[in-house]
Amino acid sequence: MAMGKRKSQSEQPLFIAADRLPQSLSHPFYARLNQLLEAARFDEFAEGLCAKFYEENLGRPGLAPGKYFRLLLIGYFEGIDSERGIAWRCGDSLSLRAFVGYELDEKSTEHSTISRTRRLIDLETHQAVFTWVLKLLAGQDLIHGKMKDGRTHLAHKAEHAVDMDSGAVLAVTLQEADQGDTTTWRETMEETWQNLNTVKEEPELKDRVHAEPGSEIVADKGYHSNKVLCDFEEIGIRSYVSEPNRGRRNWKDKPDERDAVHANRRRTRGKRGRRLMKRRGELIERSFAHGYDTGGMRRTHLRHHCNILKRLLIHIGGFNLSLVMPKLTGTGKPRQLQGRKPGDCAPILSWISALWMLLEAAGRMTRQDQPKTPWRQPPGVIGVAA
Repeated sequence: MAMGKRKSQSEQPLFIAADRLPQSLSHPFYARLNQLLEAARFDEFAEGLCAKFYEENLGRPGLAPGKYFRLLLIGYFEGIDSERGIAWRCGDSLSLRAFVGYELDEKSTEHSTISRTRRLIDLETHQAVFTWVLKLLAGQDLIHGKMKDGRTHLAHKAEHAVDMDSGAVLAVTLQEADQGDTTTWRETMEETWQNLNTVKEEPELKDRVHAEPGSEIVADKGYHSNKVLCDFEEIGIRSYVSEPNRGRRNWKDKPDERDAVHANRRRTRGKRGRRLMKRRGELIERSFAHGYDTGGMRRTHLRHHCNILKRLLIHIGGFNLSLVMPKLTGTGKPRQLQGRKPGDCAPILSWISALWMLLEAAGRMTRQDQPKTPWRQPPGVIGVAA
């Protein structure tokens, strides 16, 4: 084989036919994700939701809402923290271009257009898209929140409320840096109940969500305080909050606080409480690792909490979609297959082996159909009679 040489300068053709453009197989993960979104009519929902932000007849056509939200989803699945990086990555990949919806001769969106569209669409619309993803999960039986005892358990940490049964993030909030954990739980729980009630408003999803969501809450020791535990008792929520080591307590003239703390301590030290705390650590830490570390949102390049929360809502919406994708592709993220162990790839290897056996069988049948040529003894070889 002769060695090819790279041309330092080449003249680009003036015209090129569409069938001569380079083609490649689309990424199976993004292809199935697009099928999922199209089956749920996501583009129609997004366009109807964002119609009020666009003029009907004035100005040039803007970035379609379906494309805008898909670009933000790429930020989660590819672990890209900036909108400029999302635009660059989408411009380089044919699979991502097909996922967003670009034609072969269409130029991909610049980062300035993504930023302008984010500023144009308000926070409530991003929240509505996040709730739409929750409805999609409820349709897949991933937010029923009903464990063996029939109660709904929620794990809480800083900015997330997580369903203890499936690991789906039910609410995302953003708090000031000077606010402690004991002052942020109420806002997150109110948003969680509001999101779940919105999901239950759908007639076909009403029976798939628990009638009384949030009957129990599991949290780390940052939320442990006398006032918080008393508030849980007053609301009627059974709490499983880790208790820090505060030494001997003085309960003089504090009977209500003493009863709430002792009841929480008794529940957390039981077998069921320890099991729930272990489950909380698994689900909460996993959601934070996927959303902020591998998802690329540990550091942001945006100013003002409103803009950060817009990006974060769609980002965590991508995490929730990754809970549905294993049913379709076997993986929750497009880069997950390359990190699998050899034993995890056994189904794929068996499928390749079966395909190879079919190809070999087809080749043998083809060879049998060909006419046989008479055998001739090579020259210089003496035949031996039996």
